[in-house]
Amino acid sequence: MKKLFAMLLALAMVLSLAACGTTGTKTNEPAATAAHVERDDWDAFVKTAVNDFMDMYGKTSKNYAEGKSYVVFDFDNTCSIFDVEEQLAIYQLQTMTFAITPDNIADVLATDIGLEDGNLTTDLTDLGYGNGSYQDWIDDITAAYTYLYKQYGPFTAAGLDEAAQKTIQADPQWAEFATKMRAMYDLVYDHESASVAYPWVLYWFTGMTEDEVYTLAKASHTYYGAVDSEYVTWTSPAEIESKVGVVEYEWTSGTGVSENVKELWKTLQANGIDVWVCSASATDPIRAAVDAFGLHDYVTGVLAMTNTLQDGKYLNKYDYETGCGWLNDGKGGWTRDTLPIKAQTQGVGKVTSIVNAIAPKYSGVGPLAGFMDSTGDFNFCTEFNNLKFVICFNRASRKVTDGGGVCAELAVYQRDTLKYDLAKANAAGDTLYVLQGREENGKRGLRASDKTMRLGKDSELLFRNEDNDAQLQYMIDNKMTTADIINTFAIKTAADAEGNALGFKYGFLKEYAGYHNIK
Repeated sequence: MKKLFAMLLALAMVLSLAACGTTGTKTNEPAATAAHVERDDWDAFVKTAVNDFMDMYGKTSKNYAEGKSYVVFDFDNTCSIFDVEEQLAIYQLQTMTFAITPDNIADVLATDIGLEDGNLTTDLTDLGYGNGSYQDWIDDITAAYTYLYKQYGPFTAAGLDEAAQKTIQADPQWAEFATKMRAMYDLVYDHESASVAYPWVLYWFTGMTEDEVYTLAKASHTYYGAVDSEYVTWTSPAEIESKVGVVEYEWTSGTGVSENVKELWKTLQANGIDVWVCSASATDPIRAAVDAFGLHDYVTGVLAMTNTLQDGKYLNKYDYETGCGWLNDGKGGWTRDTLPIKAQTQGVGKVTSIVNAIAPKYSGVGPLAGFMDSTGDFNFCTEFNNLKFVICFNRASRKVTDGGGVCAELAVYQRDTLKYDLAKANAAGDTLYVLQGREENGKRGLRASDKTMRLGKDSELLFRNEDNDAQLQYMIDNKMTTADIINTFAIKTAADAEGNALGFKYGFLKEYAGYHNIK
């Protein structure tokens, strides 16, 4: 009997302990685990690094800093494959969605250009777009727009319906206007600087409201997100007498956000890490892209280029004083932020914008990670000391004179030569850079590779050309540190410059504050 009693007592103790183990006692709880990305079309090394980042800095980690954890994405050619703003410019021309009259289009087109020479009459024929000067381009575009406006207008922010679009596009004067209007953007970019060209194309929205631009952009993103990628060539008609002459312009049709980026944003949010966008496109088109491509639920806010509003309508003037970002309102919509950006959101301006309009919300600290593709993103993806991780989305078209080219080389160097993973890079005080390949054909997406299948190509590419390979080999031969690579190869350097052992020009910035200079 005593033996039976002892057995029953022992059993009761076991059951009691088991019951205690189910009441939330910490000693018996399984450790919380981070949410991970799972898709199999990530590059394997990138996927591992992403999930290491979630483990090391997400809310289940001892490193997690509540209220201080956020990341920043570029949008065009980073979140999206191809450029949503450039695609929107095409769609705006196709739908003739303008609130500009023939009387003021010339003034809009002349905004801020020609500043280098002080006039609009310098001959730009040698840039290869067409004959003559800015004034010649403006005169040709104005003449064609005036004809179209009188024949098919007036044009409004509502745009033309499909039937009217077909009618106007059958008129040679539309080809004259659309081809030269779009080509002039590239002409301005090549002759001026990004700080002139990036706002210039946004002045096409002059006279429109924020809601009108948002609606136009969302329609563009929806339409071009559903088509296969292809190259399209526009040509201005030879039979139309003009000052610039015949212009041919090739553009890329199709854009969109991969399922991988959606998964990444969702996973970041699940790990308690806020997602921000800082884009060199305009605010309304980027808000529209976030919504059109199903990202709204996972974003905290958007910073992008800001034009000046007067009586609720856009002027052909950039807003450096009151322009600000937009915040997810938690209800499927947007609310305007109160912190002014005070910069163009490109190049070093992205750093300024983050410092002014994002960091103050997080006790002044910089982002934990950055996501990039080009020179316009280089500063914000290298300067913050708090930066643990960067994904460079590989366009395989970026030269040694582009930040995307140098970061692509650096990613390969860190992985293969320094043998970095996220933990080793961060322990060494470095940001880990990784390279993610993409598929530009068809409906577009990412690839399980660091290489990219460029549009129209039948073999994948790692770098643009042999100069990238030579620069990478120089890093290897000279056992360069991450800081050495970034600080050295960021600066514009002539092929014959003293100390240039590579024998070709490299670099892309006249001035650079330095790797991890923002503490």
